Amino acid sequence: MNFFISKHESNQGPFIFAKRLKNALELKGLEFSKDSINRLNIITGRYEKGSNNILRLDGLYLDSKGKLGDSNKKNKPIFKCYDAFDHIVFQSVYAKKVYEAFTGIKKNNSIIHNGVCDHFFKEIDPVGKPEGFDKVVIASSNWRRHKRIEECINAFKDPRLKNVALVILGGYKNVKQQNVFSLPKIPYNDLPKYYQMADAMIHLCWLDCCPNTVVEGLASGLPVVCSHNGGTPELVKDNGVILKIEEDYEYGTMVDLYHPPKVDYNIITKGILKVLDMPKVEGREDLKMSNVADKYKKIFI
Repeated sequence: MNFFISKHESNQGPFIFAKRLKNALELKGLEFSKDSINRLNIITGRYEKGSNNILRLDGLYLDSKGKLGDSNKKNKPIFKCYDAFDHIVFQSVYAKKVYEAFTGIKKNNSIIHNGVCDHFFKEIDPVGKPEGFDKVVIASSNWRRHKRIEECINAFKDPRLKNVALVILGGYKNVKQQNVFSLPKIPYNDLPKYYQMADAMIHLCWLDCCPNTVVEGLASGLPVVCSHNGGTPELVKDNGVILKIEEDYEYGTMVDLYHPPKVDYNIITKGILKVLDMPKVEGREDLKMSNVADKYKKIFI
């Protein structure tokens, strides 16, 4: 059996998830050779006959403007692997539909959402809330334009949110707005202190497949307000508010990813107020990395 995860930069979600998954699988007795460790984070295109070749895929390049390079060119080796491998692991139903729409090929597959380490589920002493605010909403990501943090910030200009603070993790630029606080990047092990300080999370990213930050927020007990497109609603389920702030994504099409659709801020504000009235999230055992690793292990056997 050979297992592969598609290649990304070391600070991006898929790479981070791969390391966490590998550690969880090793705790369950699976052994990785040096070569297989390398394979865990790389698309090689290698396909060994007589083996069960499994590939875990992230999303495709959907940007029609090619800000990160020609999207069609970047997708070609991914499509090649998608076509060749025996079994595909998608991180969301949304991701599965994207691949099927672009290739016209349906593969033997599994849907396994991302997970996080157990320490996100433990109650700890949180950091202090910003003074003078009744409630706190947290946003966390490696910020790029399609993540729509600007839209989140603008929503917090609404007078109805004057007593609600938005705390931004991830090293976003300084924001000159009384109820918005931008913090530097927080070490991974310290993140639960910040999540558990908050009352809710906001994640309006356009066409995100399965954001690790949302998994972290839910594991830490935060209800989430998010966009209805992409794979995020599959994570949130009943533990938050899902907003239709743009038209439905048309599967099989490229988009101007870094110029996301304009949003109705009134809808966002109402969503934030609604999510702040929701109870803390409990019982999301499906998001524990140890349980996610069990799902992968079943595929290997």
